[in-house]
Parts: sequence; C-alpha cells; structure tokens
Amino acid sequence: MQDVNIMLSNSEHEQTDVDLDDAQCNVHAGADSDHDRDCDTGVNDSELEDDDLDAAARMLSDEVIQTAISEVKCHVMFVHGYPELVEKNQLSTQTLLTIAEKHSMGAIKEHLQVDKLYALQLGALVDAHIPIMRCKLKDDACTNVDGYFCLGHKDFAKAKNLMEKLVYIYTMKFNVNNNAMPIRNRPYQGELLILLISNQLFHSLRAIGVKFASCFVEITKNKLKHPEIPIPLLALVVTAVYSALLWKSLSSPGKFNFSGNQLSEIYSYHVKSLEQLKHDAPGKFHYIMADIYEAAQ
Repeated sequence: MQDVNIMLSNSEHEQTDVDLDDAQCNVHAGADSDHDRDCDTGVNDSELEDDDLDAAARMLSDEVIQTAISEVKCHVMFVHGYPELVEKNQLSTQTLLTIAEKHSMGAIKEHLQVDKLYALQLGALVDAHIPIMRCKLKDDACTNVDGYFCLGHKDFAKAKNLMEKLVYIYTMKFNVNNNAMPIRNRPYQGELLILLISNQLFHSLRAIGVKFASCFVEITKNKLKHPEIPIPLLALVVTAVYSALLWKSLSSPGKFNFSGNQLSEIYSYHVKSLEQLKHDAPGKFHYIMADIYEAAQ
C-alpha cells in the first residue's frame, strides 16, 4: 500500500450546527410577515383559515425534511461519504422530491419543482446535516484516539508515525512501552474503528443502522450469512481516524475540519483499497466486513 498524505487548509470551514426551526421559518417568511401584520390590524375568519392551512403545510414540510435528513445520512453511510463531491447540490433536492412523492404530498412536490427558492431553502436544511454528521464522527475519533493508541499529551511524532504505511487501519498490539504495533493480517478491524462504527450505526433506536437495517446487504457466501458493513461507511470511519491522528500530530489545534476538500484523497484511497480486496480476495473481504458488523453490534 502506498502512503497518502495531505495538507490542511485553514480557509476551509465545516458547519457544525443548524437550527431547524429558524431555517424552517425562512421557508414560510412571507406567511409569517402577513401574520404579524394581522396582529396589528385584526383578522377575520378567512384569514384564520389561511393560518391553519399554513400551519398544516409547515407540519408536512417538517415531516418531509426530517425524513429526507435520515435518507441523506443513510446515503452517506451506504453510498458515498462525501456526496457533495460527486452530486453537488442534487442529492438533497432529489431526496425531498422522492419523499414528497412517496408520501403523496403533491403540493409540496409541486412547490419544490416550481419554486427554486423554496427548494433551495429546504435543501439547505437537509444539506446542513451532512457535515454535522461527519463532524460528530471526527470529534468521536479525536476523543478516543489518545486512549486507543496510548498517546501521551505531547506524542506528536508517535501520532505521525501511526499515519505512515497505513498502520492505523490494522488491529493493534502494544509492547511494554505502550508502542502500537500493527497485526498485518487483520486490516480494518481495530477496536477504535469498531467503536466508531458502533457509535454511528447502533447507538440508539433512531440510529441509521437501526432505522435502515434492510440496507445491509445479505451476502450468501459470507460468514454465517451475516450482513456486512458497507464500504463507504468503513472508509469514512478510517478517514476520521486518519484525521484524528493528523490533528494530534499537529499539536491538537483548536479548529480542525473534516471536509471532502481536505480528506477526499484519503477517503477515496480506502474505498479503492476495499473494492480491490473485494475483487482479489472476495472470501477474505466478506469475512472481514461481516466480522466488523458483528463486533459493532
């Protein structure tokens, strides 16, 4: 395996929070303005009915948005960890349209198709949760990287060494000096990777791995016919561990991003590596992916 190294760009910025209620109010700003004026001048029965209809529309919009957020998170884990690199802004809009059609919300679907500003605002609500999800994964990796790799407060060089020759992707054993040594016949099965995958997929009943359990493809030739961890998720988690080690090697700076522009090479490398393993040694690949799934449960 070749080494893959990248440099961080301080100009990149990852959004880390979103206020769904405030942003949703922007979608209905016109209706809200009318309502404020009504409070000053008095309202009649017809206007109250309009307000009731607008409130119902908001509830439907919220339902579509929340469902779309879950669908997009599922896409990140099962299809591509950095969808903005390959699908630009199309993923969220298309997901909203699909959900509106699936749930027979014709008015919302039509509104999305004819009102570009409305579609842009609803899509932005969904898009915002992609970097938030990755940021949480990165933070989880940074929180646990010291403990797993036995790194001291100033072990910057040791962290850098773990990044070389892809040491960080293997299961580890530790010598008497707490130096991590990779077990080369056990790639992608380290305890830190398992922990991060578990936290992403199975931490609650609302977790993506629970809500979208059917997405785990059953492979009849794998170990005990168990479902497998998807390649995009494993590659994204491995990239998060790389980013945590990079953060450590740089003396743990206060601001540290996890955007596709910075780490796409690392993510793509691991996707290709896993796809190559699947092609060259399918039996080994399926055993590994099934074992990871079982360990993460």
